[in-house]
Amino acid sequence: MISKEEASCLFYCKSYEESNVKTCLEYIEESPDVELCYTNNPEDPMLICRSRIYGSRVYKLYKHKRELDEEAAKTIEAATREDKEDLMFENDSQIVEFLNHIYRPKEEYLFDSRYKLMSVHDKDILSVIWKFTSKFDKKGLLGFSQWLNKNNVDLTSTEPVRKITKTSTEIRARFRQLNVLHNVDYVSVAEDILQVLPNHHKIIKDLKEDGYQVVGYSRKSVVASENRVSCLQRMVNILYSRSLVDKVFVSPCSSTKQRFVKRDSGDNDEILSQLNNVHGNTVDFLSFLKNNSKVCVVAIDYAGLTTNVSDLKILLSENPSLKKVIIDEYFYENHFKYFDNYQLLNNPMDLKAFHCRSKPKQRGK
Repeated sequence: MISKEEASCLFYCKSYEESNVKTCLEYIEESPDVELCYTNNPEDPMLICRSRIYGSRVYKLYKHKRELDEEAAKTIEAATREDKEDLMFENDSQIVEFLNHIYRPKEEYLFDSRYKLMSVHDKDILSVIWKFTSKFDKKGLLGFSQWLNKNNVDLTSTEPVRKITKTSTEIRARFRQLNVLHNVDYVSVAEDILQVLPNHHKIIKDLKEDGYQVVGYSRKSVVASENRVSCLQRMVNILYSRSLVDKVFVSPCSSTKQRFVKRDSGDNDEILSQLNNVHGNTVDFLSFLKNNSKVCVVAIDYAGLTTNVSDLKILLSENPSLKKVIIDEYFYENHFKYFDNYQLLNNPMDLKAFHCRSKPKQRGK
């Protein structure tokens, strides 16, 4: 939102300077029956009769710069209050999901009364997300705008409108027309997003109470890597902490499409010996499936298990003990995908989800 001072300069096509602000506001005050206002676009100010403004919901009044600064200060203060710490997002995927809930592109014709079409600056969006994350505390507006585009947040599909007033000093402004959720719902949206991991933990605990052996599986590409051990150890640690697994099996050097029965046929004991809390390689994993009746395997991303759909089908068919598969996409998408043996063997669309890798992902997050 721009201030009344800036809007007055825009209206009279003056550069935004202190001397011009004083002059422009004096012009407006000389006509006590009119007031500076706007409809949808704050960068398109107009002078309208006061009685008409107050008798209609179409027109919106500007706030003075002092008022906007005070509101911004309150927002920053709220973002750092201790009582907000339990609503702090942990990763980019949660921030993206939150913004996708709050701001919807103008092109979407929403019939939800909680949303209102508004002109929104990136700084307005930043002031909202500040309440729920410390990620942007040291970022400027440009850095935040670049982050929005890099992460393909839905609102970026609406192109920002730029208006330039060409005077001795150019005034550049950009905003988007977006459907914005009423702010009373922001906290509940954040709570739902932050509930994903606790809900996942409950599912895992329920499986264990039902007699399941919950194990993790992790693999690292055959591509040469100087930090193979540290990357594998991070994935192992994540499987224990995020999915509460009882054991983890590791394939230190295999491709994502390589058949399970062909993995780890060579000597990789040296790598395994450097890892903590690991219970063997793929050969040991297959043996574990043969010796247990109810197993759930968790992998970080589909590629952490396999993208060879036909071989996954063979694995499930030959090992009915592997009753459930969970794919951890918490870091990338803020969710977990849950499959069972029958579902994957009898629903080609679910099985096809594993044939999905378009580019490498960091599974150590």
